Amino acid sequence: MQTLCYTTLMNTFYIARHGETENNQHGRVSGWIDTPLIDTALVATQAAIAKLRNVPFQVLYSSDLGRAFVTAYVIARQLHFTDEIIRMPGLREVNYGEAANMKRPEAYKRYVGIDSVTDYTPPGGESLRHMQARVLTTMSDINHKHAHATILIVAHSGVMAALNSSFLGQDFGGHNISEAYPHDYVARFTVDDGKITSFEAVTA
Repeated sequence: MQTLCYTTLMNTFYIARHGETENNQHGRVSGWIDTPLIDTALVATQAAIAKLRNVPFQVLYSSDLGRAFVTAYVIARQLHFTDEIIRMPGLREVNYGEAANMKRPEAYKRYVGIDSVTDYTPPGGESLRHMQARVLTTMSDINHKHAHATILIVAHSGVMAALNSSFLGQDFGGHNISEAYPHDYVARFTVDDGKITSFEAVTA
């Protein structure tokens, strides 16, 4: 009788948020548009780097948006990581469509549910459900490209919310509007068969 053998990939993921941008500072939604990092953006990034200093990651992925890639570059330089930073469109923030670059109060008034209703799709954008599915598919793809690796992701607060709400089994919209992922936030998580099987903040 033939015995089927299943191999567990056993990758360990870490995720850090990008540095603070001009839109973050001025209370504007960004999504797929980019604004520069502010002068003090790397203060929070330094705190994230301190949490990652003893993490022996072999692979570094970044959202392909500039604010995440620049942050990933700074992290790589300071932690002496010299391999390629792999940019992934699937790690982008949610696409806010016509609401992008609007002040948050105005965006929330005009497009009710934009950050809090999982199935709401703003004009020209995507729903939180669609974004979460995109992120989970991307993480599953990354997971299957490696085995027994420690992998660092640099991305966005929405990506963190998508991962953590999936792990907790919570509605993404409710979680996204209630949980905070500041610019120095770092988490450790695992992926198995497209599912987030653990997610915990790294505090030191």
